[in-house]
Amino acid sequence: MRTWRGMSARLAGWPPACLCLVLTFAALPFPVVAADPLVPISQVYDTRILLTLGITLGIIAFSIGSALACLRATQAALKARDAATLEAERYRASEGMLETILSAEPQVLLTWTAEDGPRVHVANLPHALGVPAEPNRLLRFEEWLDEASVAELTEAMQALADRGEAFNLMLSTERHKHVEVDGRAAGGMITLKVRDLAGRRLELAEIGEEHRKLDSEIASLRALLDAQARDGKSRTSVETRFRSFDRLATAFAVFEADQRLAHFNQAYVDLWELDPVLLAARPRDGDLLDRLRQSRRLPEKADYRDWKKSWLAAYGTNSQREDQWHLPDGRTLHVVADSAAEGGVTYLYENVTERLALESRYNALIHVQRETLDTLREGVAVFAPNGRLRLHNRAFAAIWRLSPALLGSEPHIDDVIFACRPLYDEPQEWERAKAAVTAIFSERRSYEAQLDRPDGTVIACAALPLPDGGTLLTYNDVTDSKHVERALIERNEALETASRVKSAFVSHVSYELRTPLTNIIGFTELLASPSTGMLAEKQREYLSDIRTSGQTLLAIIDDILDLATIDAGTFELKLASVKVRGVIDAAVLGLRERLKQNRIALDIRIEPDIDSFVADGPRVTQILYNLLVNAVGFSNPGSKVVLSCRREDDKLAFTVEDEGCGIPAEYQAAVFDRFESRANGSGHRGAGLGLSIVKSLVELHGGDIVLSSTPGHGTKISARLPLAREASAEPAPRRYGASRAG
Repeated sequence: MRTWRGMSARLAGWPPACLCLVLTFAALPFPVVAADPLVPISQVYDTRILLTLGITLGIIAFSIGSALACLRATQAALKARDAATLEAERYRASEGMLETILSAEPQVLLTWTAEDGPRVHVANLPHALGVPAEPNRLLRFEEWLDEASVAELTEAMQALADRGEAFNLMLSTERHKHVEVDGRAAGGMITLKVRDLAGRRLELAEIGEEHRKLDSEIASLRALLDAQARDGKSRTSVETRFRSFDRLATAFAVFEADQRLAHFNQAYVDLWELDPVLLAARPRDGDLLDRLRQSRRLPEKADYRDWKKSWLAAYGTNSQREDQWHLPDGRTLHVVADSAAEGGVTYLYENVTERLALESRYNALIHVQRETLDTLREGVAVFAPNGRLRLHNRAFAAIWRLSPALLGSEPHIDDVIFACRPLYDEPQEWERAKAAVTAIFSERRSYEAQLDRPDGTVIACAALPLPDGGTLLTYNDVTDSKHVERALIERNEALETASRVKSAFVSHVSYELRTPLTNIIGFTELLASPSTGMLAEKQREYLSDIRTSGQTLLAIIDDILDLATIDAGTFELKLASVKVRGVIDAAVLGLRERLKQNRIALDIRIEPDIDSFVADGPRVTQILYNLLVNAVGFSNPGSKVVLSCRREDDKLAFTVEDEGCGIPAEYQAAVFDRFESRANGSGHRGAGLGLSIVKSLVELHGGDIVLSSTPGHGTKISARLPLAREASAEPAPRRYGASRAG
């Protein structure tokens, strides 16, 4: 029986799988083994029983192994499912963020791969631009771009597809609107981005459009003149052809080989303000120049004859001459004289005054920008949408030690990064800067960073996207300020540590001093009592001095402990309903002897409607006691001290006013500092903790303290405590000695 119980106890700690094996083994039909050792083993064990046992054990082992494998596979599948779920959520979040970023900027963004074909990811440009949102229509450039823009974009797209050459073009739509088209290749994908133009880039696009129109007009006029010389048609037919050019804004005039005016348009008449009757008489070219000079409509020339002769010498030369005429009225004309080999001369007059003024303002603005940037201590670099450096200042070159030759060549952002890497080789940071300048998929947002270079220099950098598609990068050397900041942090930490050590030391020493001082005061009072026997007058006087000094020192230690507790943040107020008259009487109780000795009258004034308020009663008594001690200490014998209590808005003001020596204006700000004590001509000199305790306790109550004083006329201090507070447990009373420190 004991054997079976012992075996049961041992089997209780076995794993379930082992118990199954044991129970299965025990359930097999084993025969009873004979006790006689001479019986052969073959008679006891049967081969079939052994075979059955082996098969059963194998099945059990296989089942257990299969269960364990299934359990592990299930756990792995659950982990894989959780990981896949998290990854799917992350991809959904990334997709949502990408859609938000792409939709933030008005644009049409198209990608094109060989497998998927063209696909538009975002299309939120204004409808007035006439840019289609469907990928197939967007790629049919002739449906939404003008003829010149179609040819330019088709050529650029062909170069992008064949050689991967990126482009950035300013094109015109069929609705006479200007757009910016940016194309790039990334791996096997082509990206096409269409954006609206604004600001300075729009002005440049409009100027380019005007140039194209003028070139087209000039080409048309030249083709017409060539046709006239080639087919020799009649003057009537030529005049019919020229009539269609009257609507052109560019003034032109055609002079035949005999230098007489043959054809002109209305813009020519308006430009020179000539009489149509005079022009109909077919005047000679030289006569018209003389007439225009007399009316001061030609450029002012000192050698007018030679200048006139040079222009008339163009006839029959089969050449072209261009010049700019600066007229006296402030206009500037771009003049082109195109002569045929055996014919006359065709003059084209283009008024470029506005264009030159715009270019002048643009150049002046660029110059001002450069001068302004060069005066900055902060390094500034402005990159165009194609990633090339457009503007920079001297500080940028100095911070990264870049050569003027490199910066003057308008390098790409990749070249600038390559030149900056020797000073700061942090691939992640440079990739972020490159993405801010050239990225097309992500939102163009600003960022700030700090670069700690190996040479000890600390650079504060920032990237800011510009409205025209460019990017502003700024780099500011903040090494000195960072060093000062770190030094101040270390100094502040050292001061805080020193303050904590000082507070702990003062608190510990104060606690250690309080116990022996209490014993000294107690034994002094015991010796002074009649029960210990009669004392001589001198002995009684000495004991009184010892007790007074001990109480004063004990009060100072109590104040130090209170300040240490407040500094540690562990000081708690015990709020309760407090009788105003009660706290005033408790504060005055310890001062009656001093008031009598100094012959100082105490006038207490309490408004009739004031009875009680919520505060820490002993602490309010401590506030009033310290204020009264300070007032009595600085009062002259025979003077008066006034203690008043009145309501001021939502606060209760306790005011103590004396007629003492007063406080100088330059010292009034320091009277509430710790250990600040000055006699100011009086005989009072305390430890300088009383008013500091008052200020700390008033602020703990949520109140404030106000001081006003005039030298020679006394001091007035008001402690204002809030009326509305929630009461807590009733605090234990605190005793104040007659010699509490002020």
